[in-house]
Amino acid sequence: MPRPPQLARDLRAALSTGELWIAFQPQYDLAAGAVDEAGTPVAPVAVEALCRWNHAVLGAVPPDRFIPLAEEGRFLDEVDLHVFDLAVGQVTRWQESGHPLGLAVNASPAHFSRRYADAVVARLDGLGIDPAGVTVEITESPTPQLRPEMVTAMQALQSVGISISVDDYAGGDTTVAMLEALPIDEVKIDRSLTQRTDAAADDAIAAVVQSSAAHGWRVLAEGIETVADLERSRLRGCDRGQGYLWGLPMPSEDMDAVLAAV
Repeated sequence: MPRPPQLARDLRAALSTGELWIAFQPQYDLAAGAVDEAGTPVAPVAVEALCRWNHAVLGAVPPDRFIPLAEEGRFLDEVDLHVFDLAVGQVTRWQESGHPLGLAVNASPAHFSRRYADAVVARLDGLGIDPAGVTVEITESPTPQLRPEMVTAMQALQSVGISISVDDYAGGDTTVAMLEALPIDEVKIDRSLTQRTDAAADDAIAAVVQSSAAHGWRVLAEGIETVADLERSRLRGCDRGQGYLWGLPMPSEDMDAVLAAV
């Protein structure tokens, strides 16, 4: 494995060499009626875009390896915007072929700022894309409300119709009260909570669902891997779900097949 400085240089170069690509994980509406005879949702309503790196020598480099390198090198914003550009282009092609998919992209709290928000809005304007179908996901850790400048960026995105999601809820120390102080549109329940079957997990998710009704949030359950996870998430009142039950994050060609089967 190359030393971190060299790997960071390789990653920066990968922004222009085509080594970075997008895996898409579908998200499904869990509402009654959006399922087949087995109880499984049949048509995705959105896709989450996830960055992948196929290094020319090393092969696949995992995100938990290269994302910190980009953050330390202070070019993670370039990676996130590169992913955004690729993902918007692909989802636009799917939309034009008759699949009304929304798009969710990740933004690191390390650089989430008004500058990032303005760049996203400018890209959508340049492409003539409706912002209403775009969701920007911000990971729960570090807790978003600890970065006041992030709130300004959230509001800037929301002002043009882009949704804001807090990712990995229950993966850190964020509480429902903290969420209620943020300008958000969605809460993604971390897989560690989605897959639990105990009463404490029921109560934790119920608190989010109850607050979502008052604030207009959407609640999405991550980590749905079994039919039992799916049914439990539906009974808990989650609006959407994603997870390995429907497959691993996949290249666009495999997503084409998923959409063709709908």
